[in-house]
Amino acid sequence: SMTVRVCRNGSLRCDGKTVNVPDTWEQFLQECAKQLAIRSASGAGCRVYNTDGGELSSLEEILPDETLFILDASELFTDRKQSTAINDDAWVRLNVGGTIFTTTRDTLIRDPNSMLAKMFGRDWESKKDVTGAYLLDRTPEYFEPLLNFLRSGKLVMSDKRNAEGVFLEAQYFGVTSVLAPLQEMIRSKVMAERSLTRREMTQVLLACPSNVSLRGQGMELGGLDLSHLDLSNINWKMSDFEGANLSRTNLDNAMLQEDEGMELGGLDLSHLDLSNINWKMSDFEGANLSRTNLDNAMLQEANLSAANLQYASLRGANLQNANLEGANLRGALLEDRGGLRANLEGANLKEAILDDSNCSGANL
Repeated sequence: SMTVRVCRNGSLRCDGKTVNVPDTWEQFLQECAKQLAIRSASGAGCRVYNTDGGELSSLEEILPDETLFILDASELFTDRKQSTAINDDAWVRLNVGGTIFTTTRDTLIRDPNSMLAKMFGRDWESKKDVTGAYLLDRTPEYFEPLLNFLRSGKLVMSDKRNAEGVFLEAQYFGVTSVLAPLQEMIRSKVMAERSLTRREMTQVLLACPSNVSLRGQGMELGGLDLSHLDLSNINWKMSDFEGANLSRTNLDNAMLQEDEGMELGGLDLSHLDLSNINWKMSDFEGANLSRTNLDNAMLQEANLSAANLQYASLRGANLQNANLEGANLRGALLEDRGGLRANLEGANLKEAILDDSNCSGANL
């Protein structure tokens, strides 16, 4: 039978129990209550959340071997209030792990699908401490950026703040709209820790004889200024160049990843020799390809919207069904005297700049 790991509400680390999923939802809640020593033995007051903060209400929503958090509603909520109107703008004091926060109920319920919205919704009244502040057994350091995000819609964090901790807090409370920027923040931190600097790269190149082939597979080079460097004869397959400056870089005989659907948006690829490259369906949105040699390149269905292709050579390039909306093709070479022509059949040239480009024989 299918098993899952269940954890008690309120812990960042899950030191929970492995539970066999029975035949009915009621039996599952009862087994969770038994394993986690929850006050209600029947599990009737339990609510189940996954690691993304989403609430589950049936066995069909459970995935094999996933981790679930069990919320004992009897510990968080008192009885339903009588028909008393609740003011969304009312000020609320929160006691989060011993730290007091002041905010409005409207802020707390801003994400309607979050656990906070359910806790401070109209049907329930959360437990309070002796001062009247609502009790939340969470880490205040990680809760504060989440509360600020609900207030302003912007994620603001100091460099010393642990993004992974805030991410776990957002997952717990089900504030899903902040997960993507937190993931990007964590990713950027990892890339910064793993990537080389321009100085380090230069030192590596100077230390190696020109006749020695370097292996650079899988390197993190995102955002790095590699302009004017000699990177020829190096194997760069599987390396990450996102946001890097490759302007006037020598990539002669370099082995680049040639996959369909590459993410190359915003890259500075100007003055490079990329002839015969296979980058079908790749994303070059906003990339700088000015004076780049793309002769015979395979760029079918590529996204070149808003790309700078001024004076680029595209003789024999296949741009069939490519998106060139808003691209700058001023002075681009699309045909040579020998009859080698670019294929632009089905390409989107809306608002593209074609001034002084040689496209008289190109297939449009």
